[in-house]
Parts: sequence; C-alpha cells; structure tokens
Amino acid sequence: MEKIFYADKSAFSTEAALKKILSELYQIENPKILRTQNGKPYVENGPHFSVTHTKNRLYIAFSDTEIGLDAESLSRTPYYETIVKKFSPAEQKEIRTSEDFLKHWVVKESAVKYLGGTLALDLYKLHYANGALAYNESTLSVKINLLNHEEFILSVCGNGKFDNAEFVALT
Repeated sequence: MEKIFYADKSAFSTEAALKKILSELYQIENPKILRTQNGKPYVENGPHFSVTHTKNRLYIAFSDTEIGLDAESLSRTPYYETIVKKFSPAEQKEIRTSEDFLKHWVVKESAVKYLGGTLALDLYKLHYANGALAYNESTLSVKINLLNHEEFILSVCGNGKFDNAEFVALT
C-alpha cells in the first residue's frame, strides 16, 4: 500500500519532514536533498517523492517510480475565470465550480511535478478532460489518482496505485 505523509506546516519544515521519513522508513542516514535544474527535490539513489504545501498543510508522497503530487484546500475560493480561459474547450466545459477548477488544477500541477517541469513552461501544454491527461496533445501514460483527505483534494500523478493510499500523520 502506498503512503502519503502529512503534517501541519508549523510542525515540520519540508527538509525536516523528508529527512525524518527517509531516515525512519528507508533507513537513509543523513539524506542529502538535491534539486534538479527546475527545482524538483530528489535524493540520489533514493526513492522517488513529491512534496506539496497548501494552506497550513504539508504532504509528501513516496513511490518506486517517478511521481508528482499536488493538493489544495477545498475551502479555498479561487478566482479562476481568467485562468480557465487559457484551458482547452473540453476542459472549460468541465469546469463549472471552484471545486471543478481545483480538481483540474491539482491534476495539472501534479503532472508538471511528475514531468519535472515548471508551471510557467508546462501548465498550458497540459490538458485534462474526460479523465485523460495529455501533454502537447499526446496522451500521457500515467495514472491520475484524485484523493480527498480531510478538507483537501489531492492529485497523485505517476504509475503507482495511490487510489487506496494510506495517509500517515508525521509526529
């Protein structure tokens, strides 16, 4: 079973949370967190992981394969009308409420993280409609897992089976 770790942002820094999990779960002592050219964190010769922050929450997902994770608070009321105009017509038809927008947003952002890209370069190259994800009009062969946890919606993009993920509180 895949695990997604979470904590209040005031309790752990991202680096402290990562080091705790890598040390305790993966027995990697003194892990060195590195970053790709686009800023994606990774551990050399370690497991794949993705980090997201939203509101007062930190989430971290680990996988044996490349992964992207994003989360948003469902209590957030985004002003999405301007952004959605740049989405594909099929996406625009699916986005009727703030929650619809947040669902599309977390999928796109988790895909950007999966790809190791940036929002500035990749957001509008991604299309998510009818449950399918494409990049530059080519279907991505990844699994999108939309999950709800407390007041948050999360998207995990990758090849893992996160649809039954266990949420583990960091203490």
